[in-house]
Amino acid sequence: MLGEPLTYEESWERVYCSYPDRYLKRSLAPSEYKTTRSGELYVPFRNRERLENEVACLKYIRQQTDIPVPEVLGAYEKDGSFWVWTARAEGVPLKALKEEDRLKVVPEIQRHIATLQTLRSKKTGGPSGILCPPYMITNHCDRNTTWQRISAEDFIYVFCHGDLSGSNVIVDPMTHKVVAILDWEYGGYYPKEHEIPYYEKPIPSGAQLRYFPQTAELIKQFWEDSTCLR
Repeated sequence: MLGEPLTYEESWERVYCSYPDRYLKRSLAPSEYKTTRSGELYVPFRNRERLENEVACLKYIRQQTDIPVPEVLGAYEKDGSFWVWTARAEGVPLKALKEEDRLKVVPEIQRHIATLQTLRSKKTGGPSGILCPPYMITNHCDRNTTWQRISAEDFIYVFCHGDLSGSNVIVDPMTHKVVAILDWEYGGYYPKEHEIPYYEKPIPSGAQLRYFPQTAELIKQFWEDSTCLR
């Protein structure tokens, strides 16, 4: 028996629980959806698909590279929610380090990105073919929007994490080595511009887009070109 979790957090889209040897991340069930201040029901976009994509990414990255990612212990649907269990990564988020210590970790992260980008494909999407547009796209699109996978004649798409922020890199606070890279919901084969270096600042990725206006426009144009239905 697992007993009570060591920590419990709940967001607009997810429940997060940590246990001594494992970690649970699950989607909110429809009965748990929250209401905004304006009285509207907030329905997470591609709620299950993003977690299914994360599971596929974690397994794929463990198989194809030496990048440290958590082992998937289980993934299933229960009571209208999709549950993902992974091995617990011991360490602290990169964003929790002092600036001088955080900067020591950046070269290792960049090496892992270089490794990721050796994985190439002629088609966009995650390892199982799921397309998960970044939040900057889904936050402003019509809920009926769908996208299609794009095919190229050459292997021009590289594997991207898609949300590599200081919250999603777990570090050993003593050695400053990367212990695990988390949260692969938006992972997959895309243009390299999708790997914005959010890890360079200790603030959420969404708050950093103003620092990368040209890259953000390229990403928006890519998904505009991928749109097949609104």
